[in-house]
Amino acid sequence: MKSARYCLLAPVLLLLLPLLAAAGAESLLSKGSDLLNAGQISEAIAVLHDAERQLPDRSQASGLLGEAYLRLGMQRLNAGGESTAREAFANAKSYLPDDPRPWQGTAIAWLHAGQAAAAIGELHEALALAGEQPELLILLGRAHYAVGDLLQAEENWQKATELGGTGEVTALLEKVRRERQAESTMRRNLAGRFTLAYAPGVSDSLASAVLDTLQDAYNDLGADLGYYPEADIPVLLYAREDFAAVTRSPQWAGGLYDGKIRVPLGGVQRMDNSLKALLYHEYMHVLVRFLGKGRVPIWLNEGLAEIGGRRHFKPPQPEVPAGRSLDPAALERSFAELPAEMVPLAYAQSHARAQRLVDLCGWPPIGELLQRLGTGEPWDQAVAGAYAPCGYDWPRLQVELGGDFSR
Repeated sequence: MKSARYCLLAPVLLLLLPLLAAAGAESLLSKGSDLLNAGQISEAIAVLHDAERQLPDRSQASGLLGEAYLRLGMQRLNAGGESTAREAFANAKSYLPDDPRPWQGTAIAWLHAGQAAAAIGELHEALALAGEQPELLILLGRAHYAVGDLLQAEENWQKATELGGTGEVTALLEKVRRERQAESTMRRNLAGRFTLAYAPGVSDSLASAVLDTLQDAYNDLGADLGYYPEADIPVLLYAREDFAAVTRSPQWAGGLYDGKIRVPLGGVQRMDNSLKALLYHEYMHVLVRFLGKGRVPIWLNEGLAEIGGRRHFKPPQPEVPAGRSLDPAALERSFAELPAEMVPLAYAQSHARAQRLVDLCGWPPIGELLQRLGTGEPWDQAVAGAYAPCGYDWPRLQVELGGDFSR
């Protein structure tokens, strides 16, 4: 009899199994959603994949999984992991094929990695899905600007303005129009990772020497920091008046890196040590930007750039009263905010502290420190991690630097 009862009940259980599985999957979907809302993204993804495997219609989990991978991509992007961010956005695309955000996220990741040409294709896909949205057009303009296509950048930013974009895009339009006017007569050349545009007053031989020097900087400073960017790096050589009009830099500025290396060379006829120093200085800023993702203190950024430049030319020491020094807080703001007479002292102090860091433990901890800062690590934690092999944390290192720096 027991066996007979079992045979009668078995078909009923078989019918209930899909319902029970679906109920379990629904519970997992709810748990995954809660984890996602709590910011536990990786845990949410694991749970949602479990739910996906149990659902009769796997597409029921697609929306949540797509959102989870989007958040994972942004999380990794904010931590400086462009390649892993792109992987997460690729997964988001598979779950949200009609949503422009995964393509937009991938474009941002390419831009962060200095690969603007790759970003352009992703943004065109996003625009095809979303239509002409100001935010996407601004990004597309930035990508075209980064590859040197100023006309396309201007056209996209103009469209963004017409569609209601204001503030940021207005400033971008003004800047690109100034640059187009200054660069309209420039000649172009390239070598290695550098794409060069130079004003009519700059000779072909000097332009070639600039490229050679930058390639030397790529090798020399790359060896110091253990990093060689794979991105193409734009370089522009201006007449002095055009440099001032385009960059709006203070008069004392000998060059600028704002995503492009910009140098005024009006009247310069040949390469010399002071020009080599300037180019090495600006190229060090390139490396600090790529490694540190804009999270490096001003004093360290400028101090490292001075180290790079001073291997070719040492500027005269600034004349200041004995014992005079700038407040540490002043070295954590843009030097353009300082009185012009104090700028040489700011560079000298920054150089002294950065050089002390190199003297203490060599270059490897510097490269690691920049990378840790680029992932978003707090300053104290990044210093402790990078300098642990030398026995330093930030309080001990602060003493060595000889100043009450907050970071």
